[in-house]
Amino acid sequence: MRYRTTISTVRKVFVYGTLMTLWTLSAQSLTSRLNPLEKVTHSAADIADETVLQRTLYAPLRPDDLAAEQCEQMVEAAQRRVARIEEKITEIKPLIEQGIFARNEIKPLEEELDLRKRTLDLAASRSKFIRELADMAKLEASAEQYQMDTGIKPVQERFDGNGQFTTPMLKNVILAYEKQFAKAMPISANGETPFHKSMGFDHRGRIDVALSPDQPEGVWLRQFLEKEQIPYYAFRGAVVGRASAAHIHIGPPSMRLRVAD
Repeated sequence: MRYRTTISTVRKVFVYGTLMTLWTLSAQSLTSRLNPLEKVTHSAADIADETVLQRTLYAPLRPDDLAAEQCEQMVEAAQRRVARIEEKITEIKPLIEQGIFARNEIKPLEEELDLRKRTLDLAASRSKFIRELADMAKLEASAEQYQMDTGIKPVQERFDGNGQFTTPMLKNVILAYEKQFAKAMPISANGETPFHKSMGFDHRGRIDVALSPDQPEGVWLRQFLEKEQIPYYAFRGAVVGRASAAHIHIGPPSMRLRVAD
């Protein structure tokens, strides 16, 4: 009886060992079929870094939605993705010389490296822009406090409202203005313009109105926008890198244009 039990146990161990060996060989075979680029892009580390970029760089976020820590994570993820491809290229070059890999195996890696370097440039540019915005916000807060203490009106005022500005909202503003003043609202920029593009801003979905915030029409317009919870910026004069003259910008803040744009 003990003898039969031992044989049964040996058989089970043998079958288990055989199945594990076949599974391991199958996994190794699958891995060996991946080309050098796929081995990088299928790695857990590369997938994790791509997830970071999807959550930060490619996400439809406003600049002030990203914290400084997230900016660092974004740039570091992009840097690691570049380094990973560079390491793979360094690794594969001697194998190409030895004839283990074909020479065309390196081309997809070089193309991917170029794409990842451009992504890194974009991440670094966005991170710098967001840090500049944070610094500007601090300066604006200090300036506003000083102006409140001294009674001086700020050069720039901001109202966030509900953060949205749609075409129906624009039509409503125009009609209300025309009804109030019996004349057309002086829109100086509707959407994208060469001027905004030259400054690096995506002005699509926003408008500029050629009114001083303190003239009667400007005061009424700001009050109407606040009542409707529509975001705006009111400029009382030129602001370097943001405004060339007094006007009211209706809509959320203009985003920085991507490198590809």
